[in-house]
Amino acid sequence: MKLKLLLFLFLFAMIITTSFGQVSSSKEADARRWITEHSKELNIQPFHKFSLSFVRKSLSGETLRFQQMINNVPVFQSEIVIHYSPNDEITNTTFSFDSEIKNISTSPSVTTEAAISKSDLALNLTKSDFSFQESNLYVVNIEGQTKLVYIIITNPNSGIASWETRIDAQTGEVISVKDVAIYHHKKEDPIKKKDNKVENSTTLAPAFVGGTAMVYMSDPLSFAQVPYGGNYVDNNDATNASLDAARTSVVLPEIDLQLGTYRLKSTYVEIKDFESPTKGLFTQATNDYNFTRDNDAFEAVNVFYHLDKSLRYINETLGIVCKPALNSGVLHFDPSGLSGADNSHYIPAQDRLAFGEGCVDDAEDADVIWHEFGHGIHDWLTNGNTSNLIGEGNGDYWAQSYSRSLNQWLPTDPAHQYMFSWDGHNTCWTGRSTNYTAIYPAGLTGAIHTDGQIWATALMRIYDVIGRTKTDKAFLEGLALTNSSSNQQVSAIAVRQAAIDMNFSCADIKTMTDKFTLAGYTMPAVALKINCPGNQTVNADGSNLYTVPSFAALANAISPNCDAVVTQSLAVGSTVPPGTYPVTMTATSGTAVTCTFNLIVQGALGINPNTKSNVAIYPNPTKNILTIKGEFDANESIIIYNLLGQKVMETAIKSNEEKVDVSKLSEGVYSIYFKTSKATHKFIKE
Repeated sequence: MKLKLLLFLFLFAMIITTSFGQVSSSKEADARRWITEHSKELNIQPFHKFSLSFVRKSLSGETLRFQQMINNVPVFQSEIVIHYSPNDEITNTTFSFDSEIKNISTSPSVTTEAAISKSDLALNLTKSDFSFQESNLYVVNIEGQTKLVYIIITNPNSGIASWETRIDAQTGEVISVKDVAIYHHKKEDPIKKKDNKVENSTTLAPAFVGGTAMVYMSDPLSFAQVPYGGNYVDNNDATNASLDAARTSVVLPEIDLQLGTYRLKSTYVEIKDFESPTKGLFTQATNDYNFTRDNDAFEAVNVFYHLDKSLRYINETLGIVCKPALNSGVLHFDPSGLSGADNSHYIPAQDRLAFGEGCVDDAEDADVIWHEFGHGIHDWLTNGNTSNLIGEGNGDYWAQSYSRSLNQWLPTDPAHQYMFSWDGHNTCWTGRSTNYTAIYPAGLTGAIHTDGQIWATALMRIYDVIGRTKTDKAFLEGLALTNSSSNQQVSAIAVRQAAIDMNFSCADIKTMTDKFTLAGYTMPAVALKINCPGNQTVNADGSNLYTVPSFAALANAISPNCDAVVTQSLAVGSTVPPGTYPVTMTATSGTAVTCTFNLIVQGALGINPNTKSNVAIYPNPTKNILTIKGEFDANESIIIYNLLGQKVMETAIKSNEEKVDVSKLSEGVYSIYFKTSKATHKFIKE
């Protein structure tokens, strides 16, 4: 949980702002009514209070998170999550609410300073040994006892852990000490390297320019489609012609330029040096990061490129706002950390990633980079309420989704399913797979990295049918509906519900149901549902009438077997004059459900008597580019309509010979309406 954010939340009027969340919602009153109506079944006591701590508006609707409170102190990772679809219906609820919490005194007897001193003593650390420390007060259920506890997070300079110490706020007892950093495979003892360091930082405002780099896409074995061995081994980070040839030249959309010095910093990502060993920030006098793997700068730019690419893909391509809550929304990374251990981790308390160097450098394998980044996604979308029951599977899926999109291995190749193809599946460690055969829940082992393969495998089976973009959207939006106690079963339902709320086709929803069921998850029957298109604006014909077409193809009926029959009124084939008409679509499969939209019929497109008639449109038919030539007014623009009268494109006419790209239009007959001259011409798109 984002401790420093929650401290700010609970101590200062329970208001926070983040890069992608807000804490006010028009749905709060309705959501609180839902909580009240369900208080008996949830066993909510009168002293259990809930603060609206986070609101996320997204492609699948709006999600409200209510934090459990005892006397204005938060109950650790205890919340009720209520999700509304774009139609303002509550479609998903999840709970980590702890009904066993008692009403205790929340006035601590031990000071914050004393608690921190006890934590330092328990960790055997001095102030010079760590780069970050924070302390927050929580109510916690510990083995059935409700206690007031300081939770102190300490991040050592060495990078060997992110320590969470729990101190009883009434007695000063050290309750527990554990490492809460999130690793990409089972934690091993790190290579011990004592290294006092000072992290560098920039003070000037960023000035972004483009750059180039040589990176691995996604790793040398996948690029060359060869197994680990021969010229393709780590060999203590040595390079050779084969490993050099496995690099790909890429564009860096943004790097920071200050006073002639280039630095690996963008809108989304920034290099830092916060863990041992100290290797600096790899600044240079050129924007071309062209290095081989024996140079540490290669690992630095490889991580930078992949993290920046992943964040741009989510925020700009998918249109899902997802950024770190800290660091002004910029993800910090250290390409050489963990004191050189053969592992990597995500540090929730600071929104940071660090990559180890044992055996194959983790920063050379995009699977490791995208996997560790997957932990950050989980953290940010849930406002810190992550569940380790799905976290490792999330990271594996996110990494495999990217590497599979590169189409480097054939589906028949065993490596097609490999996770950590370069970093693992070799003499370093065994790696993992997204072709895991265990079934949920009987196949659970209790080891989160092993069990995560069930979740990642199920998601990749969906991916293989409906594709990367839709699976990624459903995964991210569904993940945002989970909480700190969500297991794979709960998460599968959330991912499918997010897809329903985003109006995925019935075939897509059935694929999700089938693949999740195959993995062992119990999926509730899909409720009959129909989603209407938005309001349709069309133009009447020359007789100033419009013939109503079938809108069945534009409505999306969802039922368990995708067998719903769709009908409509206004009747197909009826003719109507200009005006606004409600159209009701009905889906019938045993029962019936409806939705309604407006058909807006505008008057016929007339010809302005001042129209200049010598307009040429060619070639006609056309496949790609349509040239429009004539004498046009300076403010002329055109609208292109399909045969249903629906607007499919609009653009300004900036010269007397304008070229319009219609390559993305479907084949058919279209009308071009000149808005100023009010002339209409037709063309055929092949």
